[in-house]
Amino acid sequence: MAIALVGSRDGIVTVDRDGATTPELEGRSIARLVRGRDAWWAVGDGTVYRRDDQRWHVIADAVEDSWLQCALPLPDAVLAGTADGRLLRIADGDVERVESFDAVDGREGWHAVGSSVPYVRSMSATADDGAVLANVHVGGIPRSVDGGTSWTPTIDPDADVHEVRAHPTDPSIVCAAAAVGICRSTDGGITWDVSDDGLHATYARAVAFTDDALLVSVSEGPFTKRGTVYRAPVAGEPAERCRDGLPEWLSGNIDTGALDADGATAALNDNGDLYLSDDGGRSWSHIGTVPGAHTVGVLSGSV
Repeated sequence: MAIALVGSRDGIVTVDRDGATTPELEGRSIARLVRGRDAWWAVGDGTVYRRDDQRWHVIADAVEDSWLQCALPLPDAVLAGTADGRLLRIADGDVERVESFDAVDGREGWHAVGSSVPYVRSMSATADDGAVLANVHVGGIPRSVDGGTSWTPTIDPDADVHEVRAHPTDPSIVCAAAAVGICRSTDGGITWDVSDDGLHATYARAVAFTDDALLVSVSEGPFTKRGTVYRAPVAGEPAERCRDGLPEWLSGNIDTGALDADGATAALNDNGDLYLSDDGGRSWSHIGTVPGAHTVGVLSGSV
């Protein structure tokens, strides 16, 4: 039975517990997999895909010739973040630029790190869809409470956020992985507390929620050859390094979108090497390799 989806430079495959792969979408480079409320979504180049009955369908293709970095399905539309720092709204086959995002306060202070311009790196919505959060690299986490009609800046842009995730069931909790450590919010992303308690370094790149904890990838910096994953209480107690079943050091940063969890099951992609946990990140096992893997998602019965 398939346990995970993996998006790579050559398409999307499902992966079984024994490492067997089955192609579902071939020949397209996939940047990000996104779990929706009732389906999986993916973005690659300028295309947005939706998975229904184990088949992928194009929702929007060649979107304004944009290189899409991430997507966020909402009840009435899909938001897509671009490599040049814009948001696009896709609904009923129409694609519109979210002009209010272009005018968010503080945008003039956004700046590029590792890219030619600031870009939308990740997005998430609170469990009640009451707030949408868009992580800009580097530009903080603008927040919207009206589905993207207006935006308010949050967190210092120089926190250098790499991924934002809202808790799957508690609309008050949002966490982010940033260069300064683990960023936690208990008011739906309005305000943030930053902690590096228990970490060997502060540079965090990916974050995911299990059923009872937070997983976050950490390294010494963007060009490291040594990365690792920590498990931390959502409330903010010290993080503990995940050691059981993982190598002493992973081969690099576990990047945005390369760490995912659903309930007690978690998966991570370490430059194509896939690791699975069935106990919320306490222990791991290597289940296979997918060359060119970029992004991973844990499959559940509902999606």
